[in-house]
Formats: sequence, C-alpha cells, structure tokens
Amino acid sequence: MGLKSKKKNKKRQTDESTSENNTSDIGHEQAEEYVEENDDVQYENTSAQKRKGSDSDDEDDASHKKIKKKKKKTPVDSTEKKGKKSIRQMKKEKHAQRQAEAEAAAKDQLKAQCVTYLSQWKHDRQNWKFMKAKQVWLYKNKFSVNLVPESSWQTFLEYFESAKGNIRNMLIEDANKIIKQMDEWTEAQEKAGGEENEEDSSLKKPDDAVYNRARSLIQCLGE
Repeated sequence: MGLKSKKKNKKRQTDESTSENNTSDIGHEQAEEYVEENDDVQYENTSAQKRKGSDSDDEDDASHKKIKKKKKKTPVDSTEKKGKKSIRQMKKEKHAQRQAEAEAAAKDQLKAQCVTYLSQWKHDRQNWKFMKAKQVWLYKNKFSVNLVPESSWQTFLEYFESAKGNIRNMLIEDANKIIKQMDEWTEAQEKAGGEENEEDSSLKKPDDAVYNRARSLIQCLGE
C-alpha cells in the first residue's frame, strides 16, 4: 500500500508540473500575442499621427500660399501711371506757376509806374523826374491798348511831341510801317475782289487800334 501511494503522488506531481509548463507556455504565447498586438496598435497610431502631421503641414503650406497670393500687389495699369504726376514734376510745375505769377505782378507794377510817370509829367512837372527806362518802355508798348490805355494816349502824344533826340524819328518810322502795311493789305483786297488772297498770306491787316495810333503819331510828330 505504501508503494502505490508513492507512485500516485509522483504521477500527481508530474502532471502538475506538466500542467504548469503548459500554462506557462500558454502564458508566454499570450504575452507574445499581446505584445505583437500592442506593437501593431502603436504602429497604426504612429502612422496615423504621421498622416495627420503631413495633412496639417499641407494645410499650413496651402494657407501660406494663400497669404502670399493675397500679399501680391495688383499690377497698376500703365495708363494710370502715365496720368499720375511725380512729386518732382508737381514741384516743378508749382515753381513755374509761382515764377509766372511773380513775373505778371512785376509787369503790372511796371505798367502802373510808367502810366504814373506820364501823368506826373503833365500834372506835377515840379516833382517829375526824367527816367530813360520808363521812356523806353512807353516807346516799346506804344501800340498796345492794354499796356498804354486810351486814357493815357493823349498825354503820351504830348510827351513825345516835346521829346528830343532820335526817339521822335523812331516813332515816326514805326508808325509809317503800320500805315504802309494797311495800304498794301487794302490794295491786295481790291485786286482780289474783296476775297482773301491765299497766295500772299504774308499780308495781314493791322489791328484797327494800332492803325489809328499810327495815324495819330504821324499827325502829331510829322513835320
């Protein structure tokens, strides 16, 4: 009886050890399968993250491209560029305008001084003083109604009637040129039957105011 119990105990131990080995083998296999599954899951997660990262990078690139496109300046039409003036050109125009205004103001001032010179010669001879520059200005602008007004023309004739030197002869010579020009134009009109002669366009009719002043100079200064 003692031998049989010992044999039974040995079998029982061997069975338990084999079962334990089997369970341990099963546990190792399960652990390996678990690790493999975890590795697959981790691989899938990392690949998904990479895909998301690449997608986000593509979106960032696309957004940057859109921003760059927005930042690009729209091309300006060449006609608009031509129509616009540069600052330098505008400054030049303003300077030229100011210069023209200053010159016009100086001319008006000189005109007023010369007209006053004539008036003072006639009405205030005691305080009047001869000025050659003003006399030359009056001589040069004798036929201009705007510079030497009609209200001062009679005084002009009296002033130069009393003048001495070569200036009287110069006035008569200029007046004779105007008279001759009017005579030639009138003769050409009579030959053409009252129509303008296109072949001789150099003949121009003098202005009536200029012609009348030339005649009055001849009558006043002529001998």
